[in-house]
Amino acid sequence: MPLRVSLCVCVLLSGLPLRTADDVPRATDALGGFALQDARGARLLLLPDVEHPERLETALCSDGRRMAVQFDRRQVERPGANGRQTPQTFDHLAGSVFRIGTGTVGADVTCFLAGETLLAGAVALTTAAPGSAGACSQRDRFAALRARPVTQCWPVARLVPDKEVVLVEFARRGKDALASLVLVNGRETIFADYPAEFRGDGHDLWRADDGGVLSPDDFRVVFALQRGSGYIVAVAWSGAEGASLSLWISEGPEFKQAIRDYWYQAPS
Repeated sequence: MPLRVSLCVCVLLSGLPLRTADDVPRATDALGGFALQDARGARLLLLPDVEHPERLETALCSDGRRMAVQFDRRQVERPGANGRQTPQTFDHLAGSVFRIGTGTVGADVTCFLAGETLLAGAVALTTAAPGSAGACSQRDRFAALRARPVTQCWPVARLVPDKEVVLVEFARRGKDALASLVLVNGRETIFADYPAEFRGDGHDLWRADDGGVLSPDDFRVVFALQRGSGYIVAVAWSGAEGASLSLWISEGPEFKQAIRDYWYQAPS
């Protein structure tokens, strides 16, 4: 079940195109898109159609590697795809096939094919496992900035040397539920909001089959870039049925969603 996201109107930030919530693309030539690896980890598949796949020459992956890739060919859908986007169905799915220059991609790694517009002038931030509570000690400040109490806060990642990403769940207002991924740099906070509608105790809220429970274990920062005072963060959010994939670009104290994709991967 695709993630439900509500975002306000976006503007251009440092030359990067941002969209409204109803107009978030799955991939673009300028920014790129998330790419699925094959069973051997030697190839990547960009499922959404872009006009110039040959211009995408860099893969940024959740294991911290930046790899050169080369567009190989477009492939059409073949029998056997079974509606799922997994390494096992790679050769049956329509999309643009890329070959990895050196090395392979692990089965638990998520990669993003990055366009030159995304990479221009950006510095990669090393992503590491979170430490202790860290920025979650600032939950009172998060509550004040969102004008609602914080019910849960979990560290998700550390951006070496001094930045953090945390997941915050806020108290509901009636049916209005809210969680946010928050990039914290000292007293600077930038929110990527995930709103949802509460339908009763035990009902799915954030993802299919979540029973209304939010888990930090399902979130992974694929990569993070910094350009001047702005940030670009790619996030994979796994669930029972598949993976929700988002590219967020900061605009002041908010992240705006620039790329949104979903891979349906439920067991057959």
